[in-house]
Amino acid sequence: MGGREAFYSDFQKIILEKKLSPCENKKEYFHAPIIIDKDDTAIVYDGNNARAPESQCAVALTREVIKSMPGFVAAKIDGKPTVAVAQYLIYPDAFFENYKDGYSPYNQIVQPEFPGGIDAFRELVNHRTDVSNFYLKGKGKVTVVVQFKINKEGSIENVTLKNSSGLKEYDDIIISAVKSIKKKWTPATLHGIIIDYNFSMPLSLSSKDIIR
Repeated sequence: MGGREAFYSDFQKIILEKKLSPCENKKEYFHAPIIIDKDDTAIVYDGNNARAPESQCAVALTREVIKSMPGFVAAKIDGKPTVAVAQYLIYPDAFFENYKDGYSPYNQIVQPEFPGGIDAFRELVNHRTDVSNFYLKGKGKVTVVVQFKINKEGSIENVTLKNSSGLKEYDDIIISAVKSIKKKWTPATLHGIIIDYNFSMPLSLSSKDIIR
């Protein structure tokens, strides 16, 4: 209830009410996957990311706060409550005495940057996407959304497509083209700290149907 700003405001209130302690490592952060159950209760998902040794304090702090966090509302499908996962970025050093009203860590992120900008990256992808064996029929646009992680070293990982073009062979060409680009990005930062960043980029073809 109230969106992200209300979430972080309540996070700070619970920290103070419970008299929790700040993390010694001021560079810790945690991409918190929070499971919201049908009855509006929430817990931190205990997956591999939640056990990352470099963020143990941030994880423990988040778990303790979420136990008492009010205001979650379950997702619904066809009007029926269902279990879902929400993601929240937790940077502990922004709370305690450093907290400011209206805070959101998403306003503190500097996005990753490719040398020459995103248009230069698109041009490289297009240059490496060989569709000479495909016949494009009709008018309109076919748009796929490429998703990948830019890691702390500026390299691309975990390339996937959010939606398909409708032809697996063409999808595979797009994925291979993105994976083949080895030029490093300037990685994203959060409060000046280098972080991993999940990036999405739409690519469009002027076509109604893609056939081989």
